[in-house]
Amino acid sequence: MADGTGEGRLTSYFRVGVFTALNILVNALTLGRVLWLEGRVRGGLFQNWARRIRNRPQRFVQPATEAEIATAVVSSQAVRAFGSGHSFNPGALAEETLLSLDRYAGIVRKDLARGEVTFRAGTRVRDAVALLLAEGLAFAALPSHDAQSLGGILSTDVHGTGRDWGFVSEHVVALRVVDGRGKPHDVTPSDALFRAAIGGIGAVGLITEVTVRAVKRFNVEQRVWLSTIDDVEQGFERLHASHDHVSLYLFPFSERCQVNTWDRSEAAQSTLGALREWLTISLDALLAAWFGNALAYARLLPRLSSLAHGLKRGTDLVLESNAAFNRTLYHLHEELEFTVPFEQTFSACRQFLSLYEELYERGEALPYTLFEVRFTPAGKTRALIGPGRERRCTWIDLVCNDSAGFTTYYRAAEQRMREIGARPHLGKWCESFGPGDLRRLYGPDFDAFVALARLHDPEGRFVNPFTSRVFGFTAKRA
Repeated sequence: MADGTGEGRLTSYFRVGVFTALNILVNALTLGRVLWLEGRVRGGLFQNWARRIRNRPQRFVQPATEAEIATAVVSSQAVRAFGSGHSFNPGALAEETLLSLDRYAGIVRKDLARGEVTFRAGTRVRDAVALLLAEGLAFAALPSHDAQSLGGILSTDVHGTGRDWGFVSEHVVALRVVDGRGKPHDVTPSDALFRAAIGGIGAVGLITEVTVRAVKRFNVEQRVWLSTIDDVEQGFERLHASHDHVSLYLFPFSERCQVNTWDRSEAAQSTLGALREWLTISLDALLAAWFGNALAYARLLPRLSSLAHGLKRGTDLVLESNAAFNRTLYHLHEELEFTVPFEQTFSACRQFLSLYEELYERGEALPYTLFEVRFTPAGKTRALIGPGRERRCTWIDLVCNDSAGFTTYYRAAEQRMREIGARPHLGKWCESFGPGDLRRLYGPDFDAFVALARLHDPEGRFVNPFTSRVFGFTAKRA
């Protein structure tokens, strides 16, 4: 049975397993410097990190200065940029000019007295972390992936999970944005262009510089343990309130769930903590790719899911903050993510677990899937159209192995999202949402975002088929 991607179950099963194993091996052999699965252009062909989304732009450029970025914009009728290519939709695809900002990286300036450091936007999270650590500084918190560029994580308004902290953008004090005329703008959180650039997936301009306010480097105690969904739900308000950061992993056909917490700690770092964490992450990735998919396609999940997930052991490690908050993602997977009000956390999770189980028991060939559930607090308004803005939110990330059947589940899930008023994450899989949906979800703020995009990109240079469908944009090209 094929998935609509041209691959059958057996072919895609081995592709996920082999690609995941190679990703781990290459990263280990290069001491963490190289990922085999990463978005790049080779032989003129762009492929995203999972090598599923691809196109061949007419022109590929790697500017090393802001002037070169501006020239590439104004000399093109259609232009898009990418960082690590760690996206799950065709938002980065360019009809004419594709930019990589990998050569536009590093520190522009620093004010250590204020803890403020300005980075070029092509700087990867892992490199920004290392540069801050050298100054005795750190990000207050981070998302879960370290290969993305700073410009990329802000263009999709990447979030973490926390009682008080929610988004990387909360620690950004200024941006520099090059608009569709090639004009740079220096903006702060009080500016409308700042709020449109954060989470705007490049529709109003290219973020070229990011000024962050860092904190003194610190350690984090990271704990992982297994429980049941019912037990976690009964004590969840207390659990959420008593830890700096909390997330959950839920699994179809299982009442077992994994609880993850992170808290600042004055304790010394665990002996060989980084190695132990790497081994855990690598083992989890291999088990999901090989064993999880084998159970799913052999139709053994209803009988063995609870047993298999109950075998996982917990951990308790004290790590450098960045090592606890983010990691290298090895597992070849797809993601569809959305938010619901915090009060609907467990009812919404059960709806999407039941949806997977119903499709599976109806005979659909679905891949191994887990739910990552994270949380952001109320009052966050730095993005005009961010799915986590204003209200206290629960983020539900449907993480499927990138193999046969994932689109079947995602298409059904998008319909369910629409029925319950969930807000989609525009950096993840997004096939059917459009301007009508976003206007219903964001009201006048969506219209304000569209107006700003048209103001700063009047010729539609940053428009591609994805942004055209999602936002309703039309390019004004000769």
